Amino acid sequence: GDMIDAPAALELGMINRVVPADTLAEATMKFAQRMAMVSPEALACAKLAVNRGAEAAGFRHAVNAGLDVVAPLYAAQTEAGRQFKEITASQGLGAALKWRGDQFRE
Repeated sequence: GDMIDAPAALELGMINRVVPADTLAEATMKFAQRMAMVSPEALACAKLAVNRGAEAAGFRHAVNAGLDVVAPLYAAQTEAGRQFKEITASQGLGAALKWRGDQFRE
């Protein structure tokens, strides 16, 4: 549940690249143009293959099992949740995330 930055996500293989914020729009458009050159049928087949591979590896089952456990937590009202919402409303999301992160510091 810890938050990680982009370089850590790259190192873990969760993402395939990191671009500076000021070049994000350009990099995104370049990638979209590259994807647009692939036929919709080929993209659909590739997506199906990836999804079937994830299902065969048990990924969908793992996600659903996790949701069964986590979903009730989002529905529950806790003091920490109320404080997070209050800080978000009064000081912004950045302040609320900092407050949340401070709760887990050793």
